[in-house]
Formats: sequence, structure tokens, C-alpha cells
Amino acid sequence: MAKFFSKNSTGPHEEARRRREIRRYFDRADNNKDGKLTKEEWFRVLNSSGVPTTMEEVEDFFESMDRDFDGRLSFEEFMGEESTIEKLFKSMDKNNDGFVTKEEFNSICKNLNADQVKLAFQKFDKTGDDRLDYREFCQMINKKEEESE
Repeated sequence: MAKFFSKNSTGPHEEARRRREIRRYFDRADNNKDGKLTKEEWFRVLNSSGVPTTMEEVEDFFESMDRDFDGRLSFEEFMGEESTIEKLFKSMDKNNDGFVTKEEFNSICKNLNADQVKLAFQKFDKTGDDRLDYREFCQMINKKEEESE
């Protein structure tokens, strides 16, 4: 299995084929078809495929791969790639200091008014420094996704 996931391919066509194959396995494992794997889904797939795995091992894997802290793995996270939330955070963090300020947030989210942004920052800015670090940003985005589900 490790050989299958290794990136020692012979070229871009082989890499694309490998990615499509992994995507098929990922989609098969995604029982509820929400585009993300839960710990339970991954645990079930591994054990039913003859790869004896403990839930503790699955939890360790998720802890190392879950880059947006939502407890599930997107395909990009599963592949060790930059997640959608990471890309969004980087696009908002205009000065690349590792934080999103209210001004940076407003420059991207023009559909929100100042009061909405202020409220979001009050709720998710745990340090009270009027800026969101990556974890705080993820918590805000994940909470918004939960509310829309």
C-alpha cells in the first residue's frame, strides 16, 4: 500500500493516473459522499481491506493530516496538499504575517458589512488582538460550514 501512495512516478501522465486511482479509493471510502473522510470511514476501510489498524492509529493519522482542524480529511488533505481553507487564508493574509486582520478580511469579503466582520472577530479572535491566526480562521470557516449544512 505504501508503494501505491508513494510519488515515485515516471512522469506527469503516471502521476495523473495515480491521483485518479487514489481519488477512486477515497470516493469509495467516503461513505456519506460529503467529500471528506471521517475517522470512522477511514478506520472501516483500512480494516475491511485487510490492513489491521487501531482507532488510535487513525486518530494519529488524522491529527497529522487534518490541516483545517475540522476532524475530517478532504482529498487534498489526504494527499498532503494545501487545503482550500489554507489557500483562502493565504489569499487574505496580504502581508504574509500569518494573521488575517479585519482590513484584510474586508478586502476579500466585500459582501460583509463592518458589523458582521466585527461580530465574527469578537467570536473567533481568542487572543483579542483584532486578527485571526490560522487556527482561529479555520474555526470560523468550519463553524460557518456547520451552520449551512
